[in-house]
Amino acid sequence: MTRPRVSMRVLPPAMRLVLFFLAAVVGAALLLLIVLRESYLEAERQAELDAQNLTGVLEARLGGVFRRVHANLEELAASLPKEALRPGVEARFRSQLTRELALRARHFEEIVGFRVLNAEGDVIYASEGDFSPVGAADRDYFLDLKAAPERHYTFSAVMRGRISGRLMLVMAVPLRDDDGGFLGVVMAPLDLGVVQSLFQSLSLGEHGVVTLRRSDDGRLALRRPLLEGKLNGVLRDNPMHRRIEAGDMAGVIRFSAALDGTERVYAFRRIDRYPFYVAAGIAVDDFMAAWQRMAVMAGLAALVLALAMCLGLLRLLRVEREERQIAGRLADSEARYRALAENSHDVIWMLDISSRRFSYISPSIRLLRGYSVEEALLQPLEATLTEESAARMLAVIDQRLRRIAAGDVAARVGATELEQLRRDGSIVETEVMTTFLFDVDGVPRSILGVSRDISDRKEAEGLMRESNLRLQAQLEEIGRLQVALQELAIRDALTGLYNRRYLDETLEREVSRARREGSSLSLVMLDIDHFKLVNDNYGHQLGDEALKRLARTLLDDIRAEDVACRYGGEEFLILLPNMPLEAALVKAEAWRRAVEALVLEQGDAAIRFTISLGVAAYPEHGKTPDELTRNADRALYRAKHEGRNRLAVMTV
Repeated sequence: MTRPRVSMRVLPPAMRLVLFFLAAVVGAALLLLIVLRESYLEAERQAELDAQNLTGVLEARLGGVFRRVHANLEELAASLPKEALRPGVEARFRSQLTRELALRARHFEEIVGFRVLNAEGDVIYASEGDFSPVGAADRDYFLDLKAAPERHYTFSAVMRGRISGRLMLVMAVPLRDDDGGFLGVVMAPLDLGVVQSLFQSLSLGEHGVVTLRRSDDGRLALRRPLLEGKLNGVLRDNPMHRRIEAGDMAGVIRFSAALDGTERVYAFRRIDRYPFYVAAGIAVDDFMAAWQRMAVMAGLAALVLALAMCLGLLRLLRVEREERQIAGRLADSEARYRALAENSHDVIWMLDISSRRFSYISPSIRLLRGYSVEEALLQPLEATLTEESAARMLAVIDQRLRRIAAGDVAARVGATELEQLRRDGSIVETEVMTTFLFDVDGVPRSILGVSRDISDRKEAEGLMRESNLRLQAQLEEIGRLQVALQELAIRDALTGLYNRRYLDETLEREVSRARREGSSLSLVMLDIDHFKLVNDNYGHQLGDEALKRLARTLLDDIRAEDVACRYGGEEFLILLPNMPLEAALVKAEAWRRAVEALVLEQGDAAIRFTISLGVAAYPEHGKTPDELTRNADRALYRAKHEGRNRLAVMTV
């Protein structure tokens, strides 16, 4: 009995859409699985290739080191004088052999040095020169070469050097006489710290491993990460070492390490003819991490796509119903917006761009400009504005059309202020908001605008600007007065120099800074010699002139950071930051000479005067402002006492 076939045509449209959706999802899932499988295999192949490349680099580096060290050891064994190995002759040969060993060791960053052992296992020569005598008779490499005359070289187990204290692997070559008798060993300890640094520099991922093992018994010579307690450990049932034992020179293998249980892809390679091989392992978790992230993202993307298709299916079923609802709402909306435009206080208008004519103006145009709607519709755009506003509006329209053509979306909407003409000839200030409207081809055809009367706001803004200008002027005047008052508070009215109050504040601050920074600071106190006689003989007016001339002389020869002040009467005090005593004495002598050369004229008389100066410096003459001022004053008194017109320093 045959089953009736169900044709797709008899299925409802909704069922056909569902079946199509399911077929698309299944096909996409199969394609995704194929892509993920291929990317998985590619990630594994790349990990194998990376591991092989790394082992190739390591084999080339370590093999090169082994070969060069071996060649140097062979050359040393052949060239070393047999007489130098006899007991008691070390002192005669030590200088020569130490230089030769050091010269050879200089070419190797991977070794600790070259050393020569006698037949008893004592180190008798070393590239280090001065070394503590140690014995190596118990070391495996020494015993191996001593017991096996047929051996041409050997390697030790990993050990700590008795001289250097470093983790080392010794390569040794025997010294024999012409009859094959054992005379000693020449050896080079390889610094495994250098090799470990090489291992650490390799990019293997978070759980990557690099190992250096013996190929004969699988003993561990070095590992990254370093597990010092596992060094010299022998492998048990290791699949990679079994391949080495089977004679493989290089290869790739994937297995879980017994040491940490981590599954890795390993590449291994023998190191030339030497009994070692190097292996690099990249953890599966590391090289598959990117693939796993991609798989998760692909799964999420597929899920999102399926959800999007479901939503699209549901959307299709709603579209027709929504279209009917939208048509009804559009009709209601059009009626509401027309009512809003007809009753709005702002003027709403529509302008045809090509003709610059209005196609619609709301009735509120009568309140704004005094025209009816019919009259306003007959006016071109230019006739509704002042000449300046019309030119600006036309320029704005042209500019925005160019910006729209260039793809500037922001140019579709704009705002400006325009002066519009009223029926009675007056001008009304308006704020105009405009929006460019496009046809179905995306070409701007008309402008929708809203004009609002801002005359009252403009008047208020003008009043506010005037008020702000007055306030700004008052604030500036207050600022000028404050600056003037501040200057009056710290300046001497007669000389224009700083007053004593300002000096006290500044001196306290500068002494603190000199103490904190360890810098120098000098203080010069001076006054006019016989100033009372000048006042008594020539009058106070000439005395004041002498004080002012002295102040100008000081100001003409001080730095920006110096502080000159009238200390009281005819006394002046100058603060010299960052100036040591010697420089201050030179400066004070220059002032004394400059004042000595001054001439004051009164009638036909030429009047001269001199000054005496006392100098003190921080910290020689005081560590506080009071001590400095007091010692500068004492120095001034000393200058007066010694004859005036001179400078003096207070002796502490």
